[in-house]
Amino acid sequence: MERALRKRDEMKYKRATSNFLIRKKVLRLSVFLVGLLFLTESAFAETQSMPACLELLQNRCQSCHYLNRVCQKLEEKSKRRWAATLKRMVKRRGANLSGEEQDFLLDCLATPAPDIKQECGK
Repeated sequence: MERALRKRDEMKYKRATSNFLIRKKVLRLSVFLVGLLFLTESAFAETQSMPACLELLQNRCQSCHYLNRVCQKLEEKSKRRWAATLKRMVKRRGANLSGEEQDFLLDCLATPAPDIKQECGK
């Protein structure tokens, strides 16, 4: 009798342990998949929401001055000088650029994007 009870307790323990391990694996997998989904969705959203360099220049910069002004300085200014220019345009001139757009435009101007080079004839 005692032996049967011990065997029954061992079986319960084994089942409980295996159920726990299965739940633990499922939880880890779920957390991983949710994280992966979040990362891919946010990366997809970034690529979808940011317009092309030229489009950003045409919609935001050309409202105050011609694009040829940007083209003249395109290969002359360093990234640091473009950063100062963008900061000045936003703070003093009221350019409507979000932080993300400023960073994106800075990269486009410091290392001119192909669409901007084509528009500027360079």
